[in-house]
Order: sequence, then C-alpha cells, then structure tokens
Amino acid sequence: MAEPLPSGRPRDFRPYLALLAVQLCFGSFPVFGKLALAETAPLVLAAFRALAGAAALTLLARVLDPGGTFDAKDRRKLMVLSFFGIVANQILFIFGLSKTTATNATLLTAMTPILTLAVGSVLSEQHTPRRRLLGIPVALAGLLWLLDVSRLDFGDRTFAGNALIFTNCLCYSVFLVLSRDILRRHSAIRVTAAVFRFAALPIVLVALPDLLHFRPAALTSRAWTGIAGTIVFATIVAYALNAWGLARTSPSTASMFMYVQPLVAMTLARIVLGESPSPRTAAAAVLIFAGIALATWPARRPRNTPARPALTSPD
Repeated sequence: MAEPLPSGRPRDFRPYLALLAVQLCFGSFPVFGKLALAETAPLVLAAFRALAGAAALTLLARVLDPGGTFDAKDRRKLMVLSFFGIVANQILFIFGLSKTTATNATLLTAMTPILTLAVGSVLSEQHTPRRRLLGIPVALAGLLWLLDVSRLDFGDRTFAGNALIFTNCLCYSVFLVLSRDILRRHSAIRVTAAVFRFAALPIVLVALPDLLHFRPAALTSRAWTGIAGTIVFATIVAYALNAWGLARTSPSTASMFMYVQPLVAMTLARIVLGESPSPRTAAAAVLIFAGIALATWPARRPRNTPARPALTSPD
C-alpha cells in the first residue's frame, strides 16, 4: 500500500493517471481487435501481440529492474502462468472476439474480478467476506441473461464467441490467483515480461500455418490501424503502465479503475463500429456491474491489515 504523504507535500497524481490510461488502452482492444480481425486471422493477431509484448516488456524490465532474477522453481511457475495468462487467455479472447460483438466481449471481460474471487475461494484458504461472495450470483445472473440460455444454440456464432471469451476470463482468473505469490517477491514488470517471453514461442508455433499464408500487402489501412492499436496501446503501453502504476498505488485503488474500461470500450464500439447495445445487453450490464461492485468495492480494513492484490484486466 502506498505510504502516506508528509503533511504539506502535494499528492502525486501520476500513478492514478497511469492506471486511467491503462483502462483506456485495454478498453480500446475490442475495437482495435475487430478492425484487425476483419482481414486478419485470429492467430496472426495473437502472434503479433505476443512477440511485440515479449520484446518491448523485456527491454523495459531490464531498464526498470536490471538486477532481478528468477530461480528454477520460479521459472517453472512462470511457464504455468504463461499458459493461463497469455497463451490460453489471448488465443481464446481473440477467437471469441472474431465471433461476437465488441460490446459483448467487454461485458464478459468485466466478469474477471467475479471469477477471480470464485477461483480464489476454491484454490486458496483465504477467507472471503459474505458481501463479496454475494456479487458472484448477481454477476452470474447478468452473464446468463446476456448468453440467453433460454434459447441456447451451440451453433450460434455469437454464443460461441461469448463462450470463448468467458473461458478466456476464467483462464485469466486462474492466472491472477496463481501469480499472487511470485508478484509479492518480484516486480510486476519483470514477471509480466517473463510471462510474455514464455508464451511467445507456443503462440507463434500454433499460429505458424496462418503466418505462412499472411499477406501484409493485402491488408487495408483500416486493418493495419487495428493491428497497430492492438500492439501499441492494448499491449505494450497498457502492460507497461499497469506495472508502473501498481507499484505506486494500493491494490484496492488500482482495481477501482477497471470500471472505466467497459465504458470506454462500449463508447468506442458505438462510434467506430456502429454497435448499439440491445435492451438485453443493457439489462445484463446492470447486473454484471452490480455484482462487480459488491465483489470489488473495498471494505473498511483494520489498521495494519495488508490489502489484497488488485484484480486487473485480462486483455
């Protein structure tokens, strides 16, 4: 948790601006991704994102944390984290985004704190307050309403995309729970860079057939804008600023900024893609956000009680 400022010293707002910028960047991903996926195979976009993220974040980690090292046990754990946090996370999200709307993808991604709370309750022995647990069924009701399970059709393209993104969120929730220990012992930027490095090769190998058929000259400027935005804003800038901001604020403060992301994504989806949320989507959004508020809004903590790790975006 951030140290209190001495009396008379002005508050440093840079970490808050950084975390706000993180959510703006992550919120742009569904829109940039839809622009790219109109002309690019999902695995190609995933490979570009993994390679660019690994290179840029590794360079930044060497500048900001030049002395950090991982032992053999940490490296084994980083390999597991790379699967849940990057490989499965990115492939499932990008494939899901290609089959559903940016608005639906945003609402489903907002479920991450709820799923993380549920996964943490199962995988750890940490006590969870009843108020937080109440958020799980409320948000789940919003999810089921969005998926329209009363008219379930596994062949429906949007349902398949929604299911893939929900699975993506579940994988990232496992990543968040499993990463808590290593993040207490190493800087966020070094852990993030290492996870990207371990994930880059598997993603490229899976994407290799599509990469061999990739024709850059055939893409329009609209598709290149989507690819560039995904790489620069939704990957490099977002992850770098997130690591910097988390190191300078309390986890509970950082988690509150996630409320900005869905608003950004849905606004951009309406402006850029022309998507208008249906009444069903609006009702689902109310339930999902109510569940998130119950699960993540910080309660009063006794003095000297450590804060929980922040529940950051899975994008």
